[in-house]
Formats: sequence, C-alpha cells, structure tokens
Amino acid sequence: ALIVTAFVGLLLALPQFLLGILLAPLLRRQKWIVQFLYQNSIARWGHINIMKVAGKKNQGATKSEELPGHSQTINQRITVVPGRVYIHPIPQFIDNIAYLIVSCPPREAVGKLPVLGVLVDCGEDAIVKAHLEGIYKKYYACFYTQNKDIEGIELHAILCTHRHHDHTAGVGALVKELTMKRNGESKAKKPILVNAGRSGGDGQPKLYEENPGNVIVVGGAVEQVPYCNLYVQNGCFVPLPCLSLRNDDTTLENDMNATISIEVIGVPSHTRGSVVFALRSRPAPDIISTSSVGANVSHSQTHLFTGDAIFTGGAGAPFEADLERSRDNFLKNPKKLKSKNGNSLIRPQAGSLSTERCFAEVLLRASDQYPSESSSGSSTQTTLLYPGHEYTTDLLMRQFDQKTITQDGHWVRMAPSTFFETASHYLTSAHRRALPQGQKLLTIPTPLDKEMIVNPNFRTLKRRGEHLVNALLLWYEFGAENRVPAENRSMFTPTNKRRKDSIFTTVYSNDLNTILQDLRSGKIDPVSAADQIEALESKLDENLIARRPIPSTLPSHKNVYLGILAMTVLGSAPAAVTLSDANIMNMAAPVESTDEILISKSRLISALRQFGLLSGGGSVHLEDIIALLWDESRLDNKSKEHDVESPIDNDLIELGLLKLSMFGVALNQPSWFSKYCVPCIQPKPDYDENSWVTTCKLKRTNGELQKHDPKTCLLCQGVVSSP
Repeated sequence: ALIVTAFVGLLLALPQFLLGILLAPLLRRQKWIVQFLYQNSIARWGHINIMKVAGKKNQGATKSEELPGHSQTINQRITVVPGRVYIHPIPQFIDNIAYLIVSCPPREAVGKLPVLGVLVDCGEDAIVKAHLEGIYKKYYACFYTQNKDIEGIELHAILCTHRHHDHTAGVGALVKELTMKRNGESKAKKPILVNAGRSGGDGQPKLYEENPGNVIVVGGAVEQVPYCNLYVQNGCFVPLPCLSLRNDDTTLENDMNATISIEVIGVPSHTRGSVVFALRSRPAPDIISTSSVGANVSHSQTHLFTGDAIFTGGAGAPFEADLERSRDNFLKNPKKLKSKNGNSLIRPQAGSLSTERCFAEVLLRASDQYPSESSSGSSTQTTLLYPGHEYTTDLLMRQFDQKTITQDGHWVRMAPSTFFETASHYLTSAHRRALPQGQKLLTIPTPLDKEMIVNPNFRTLKRRGEHLVNALLLWYEFGAENRVPAENRSMFTPTNKRRKDSIFTTVYSNDLNTILQDLRSGKIDPVSAADQIEALESKLDENLIARRPIPSTLPSHKNVYLGILAMTVLGSAPAAVTLSDANIMNMAAPVESTDEILISKSRLISALRQFGLLSGGGSVHLEDIIALLWDESRLDNKSKEHDVESPIDNDLIELGLLKLSMFGVALNQPSWFSKYCVPCIQPKPDYDENSWVTTCKLKRTNGELQKHDPKTCLLCQGVVSSP
C-alpha cells in the first residue's frame, strides 16, 4: 500500500514538475514580460487610475487653498542661478515627483517678458497646471502687476526621463491645452518670438518656431516616449527655449541657454532608453551668447534629474537590462563567488551590474565639468540628486533589515561614519514623511557626496574600487615587468570630500570630556580646542576592525575575478541593449566576448579619485601603476600571435589584454557552449604558464589578519578593565 501511495503521489507531482520546467524560462524573464504588457493601453489605463485613487487617499482631506499632492512643496524652491533660474518640485500620484525649472527674465526685461518654464516628467497634467498657477502667484506674479497680458509661467518644454506611464501620462493633455491656449492668444496679442537661443547646431533655432504651440517633448531616441517630438541621444545638450521681444531699437531676451545647460546622460538599465538630465549653472560649450550670467558663476552647480535610474538610498529595477543569472549575483548568493576565476564570463550589461555601470556613469559625468573660457579656476562645485520618486524612507529602512543585508554589505564591515550618516538620514526622512496629511515634506534633493555614503549601490562601487586597487598593487609588486621611474611619479593627494553636517556625537563623549577638562585646567587654548573638535569626525572614517591580507600571500581565483569585474564596472561606459540602440543613442555597443570590452584609463582613474582611493602604492601612486599597466598591455609591446584588434588610442584598451598582463589569463576564453552545456561545471582556470598568480610558490589563502583593540575602540571602551 505504501509503494502504491508513493507511486500515485509521483504521478500527481509529475505534471507540476513538467509545468515548472516549461514555465521556468518565463519566470526568469518576468520583468521583460511585465515591460512588454505594460505598454498596452489597457495596462496604462489600469496603472494610472489605480495610482490616482491611491494618491487621493494618500493626500487625505486638504484645505481648498492648498495645492494637491502627496507633499507640501509650494515653499520649497532651489536656487540654480540667483535671480534667474530656480527649481520647484511638484508632487504627483502616490510618490512621483516632477520638477519645474523656471528662468526669470533679466533685470531690464522684468515685467515685460514672461517667466520661462521647462518641466521634467509629467504624470498628472491637472496637478502640474495647479502647481504652475500656485508657484507663479507665490513667487513671480508680483513682478507683473503692471502687465496684465502676462498671466503665468510660459511652459515650452517637457523633458521625459523614460516612457513609463507614471512619468508621461499627463504629457498629451498638457501639450494639447497649452497649444490651444497659445494659438488663441497669438491672434489677439503681440507675438513673442520663441526659439532655441543662439545654439551652434544647424536648424535648432527653428525647433520651437515650427512646433505647434511652441511646446517640445524631449525623450530618449529609442524610448518611444508618448508625444515626443525631440529625440535626444547620450552626450547631447537639450536646446532650451529663448523668449525675445523686439521694440523699435532694442531687443529684450529671456534666453535659458545663456544661463544654464542640460546634458543628456544615457543610462540603459531601468528601460533601454532611460536618460538622466544633468542641469549645470553655465552655458553649453557650443552656445554663443552675449549674456554672461551663467558663465561667471563662481560656484558651479550640477542638478541631476535621474527619474527611476537612481533614488535616494537605492536604484530602480533593471527591467530592460540583460537577464541576470542567479550565479552571477554573488551579493545575494555569496557562495557562487567561490567558483569564479579569471576565465569566468562577465556580463556587465545584465541585472545589477548594469545598474552599477549606470551609477558609475552618472557619478563621473556629474563631476566632469566641461571647460568654460570665462569660468573661474577657483570655482567650487555642488551636485544635487533629484529622483523621480519619494522612496527615501523605505529604501533607507531596508538597509537596517537583517533579512535584506548581504554579507558583503553588513554594517560591521563599514566605518562607523557610514552607519551614523545613513541612520541620521533615515531619521530625518522618516520625520518628514510622518508629518500629518498636507504637511508632509520631501526628502529631496540629496547632495551627491551624501548619496555616495547612504546609497548601497555607491558603496558597492567603492568596494569594487578597493578590489581593483588591491589587484593593481599586487600586480605591480609581483607581475609588472618594469618599474615606475622616480622622476615620473605623480604627486596627487586625494581630497577629503566630507560633508559639513554634524552627526551623532555620542561616540565622541570621552574625547569631548577630555577637551573640556583641558580647557578648564588651562592646558589648551580655545583655538587648539576648536582644532581638536574639528578633527574628531575623521576618527569615524576608520574601521573598528582593521583587516589586511596575511603577508606573503597572493590572490585566489575569486579575487582575480573580483579585480577583473571591478575594472569592467568602473572602467567601461554603459552599453546599449542592442547594436541599433548603440548607434541611435551614441553609446557603447554590446560585445559578445568579455575580452572585447574597452576599458578607459582616464575613466578608471576618475572613478578611483571620486572614491578617494588614489592614495596608495607606497612611494608609487596608483595613477603611475595604471599608466604602466596600459603601457605593458599594448600590443606593440607584446607578440603578435594573438588575433586581437589593437586599442583605439592610448586611453582605451581591451579588457582581454589587461587580463593577460595583470594575471596571465588566456585571451581566448572557452565558448559559452563549453561553459554552460557539457560538462555543466565551470572550466578550470586557464592562466599563462608565466603568470605570477599560478607559478609563484608563495602560499595562497583567503585569510585575513584582524586587529582590534577594545581599549581604544570607540564602541568597546569601558567594557574591558585595565590591568
């Protein structure tokens, strides 16, 4: 009877087993299926209506004079160029955020030319129109009391970060209403010429003139944004509107191009054509303008409108990136990392790695200030992040959930300052979002230097940089054929980009008490006390448990893989999903082999500089080690037996050549067929016979020496008594 029961159970389970095999490929690609169905009109109708109902419930009862939305934003205005350009956030749906960029006319044209507006994302047209009126009445109507012809902000462009309905559903209705309104007004009033300023591009000044109603909708060239009539690609600058009014002998202008510029940064991960708009407080390089308002700004600002690519404390799901296999995401599956080696396939355009490359791209492009002839050499820079959703509190809270913390990202492995910074940012954001309905405040924008601390994706990038630094130093010590000449060594000193805000002072209690006692006793003067207090914060940047490799050890196959992976993520630009997307969006093309990925030397150095990792190497700086690696990896310094194309220039070189020079990993990797079919195991590491990784007789180990003194540790003082 037992055997019969087991047999019947097996027969009943067989259909479920077969169904699981058939559906497994679909379940692994469920994000792609959702994206495919999401474009359907029925899906759009359902998504938008659900969000509208939930948004109204989230808003609760509001006073008649209050503007609609999930947050109170009317009092929040960010200055870009004093007196000229400002940014106003506009809440939408449950947690979406649109942004209104306004350009006020110069002093001589105040009251004569209207305020110019550019909108970033538009999910709800009704709420956007209400906020346009409210913002105008509160901030700008006072300048037009004598001119009744000007009734509000002139919106002439809508920038869409991507095509998802919660960011574009209101575009069509808003454009239609503005078009009808302006076409009717132009017959009764003296027309104001609208163009794209003095742009150097052919035909650009006619862009606004030829468009009905002088409204353009900007979107990624492959993104299929609804109602889009200006398709942009990676690296281009958005032509901004210019209002001009000609009198008898004078011409008045409100030219947005003369004060700011908006660059397009391609980030294909959340969607294939997602873009980040980088607004800078200076004109674009090809703009010819008589005005110098934006060119002489001593404090350079960059404002990043990231849509769903980057959130405060997290990132958008990589819906349209390549499929990520579970064995490749070793942050969630750390055991899978043990089987990796120098021959393991790297797919940086898939899943979480594609997100990391987009983060690195935005970080480097935000800091890459294009030259301006009239800009001051002593200018400082501020970068602010404007995400498309108010997810801050939830994303920061997840970082303290033991179920979601990865082993590599556990708090005990980080400096105390990182924990305190994240905790304080969570406390602040949770307070703002817990306010009563109608009084909730946004947690954005976020300074980029703070985001690099509280966002786990940026912290992961920094760990990638540390893996790369370790690999470079080991290669220089054991594998480099040449030495860096002493006279050519760099003198770069990394800058400490710490924030100025204070964090929890409980860790400083003993130090503060010591300073107070010394002040009271007269041992130190007030100036010395101030210097000591200022230096306290740097103590939190040191890890409480120091870790370093055991002396005379070499990296394991796993660490070789981590070094190669770090070089790929930090040193190569994001690749488009397809070859046609790459041509249209002006982005790197996807490659079939890991060895063909082009690594940029300057990009690698810039990434390490951003994370403050260009300090090591003893008497030799990492910049010199990287330059030496590039020289030794060039084909003209190697034999010609390998059929690999030569580098494009001195900056770009193929990853396969760098792997060969650093670790002796063979250029010709096994094909995907032999890797993933028969046999179903990872191939053995294939290193060059002269590789220092395999031929050296020094012991290889993954062990670490740990140094921890409970008497001096900030968190353990007082637990152990002194002898």
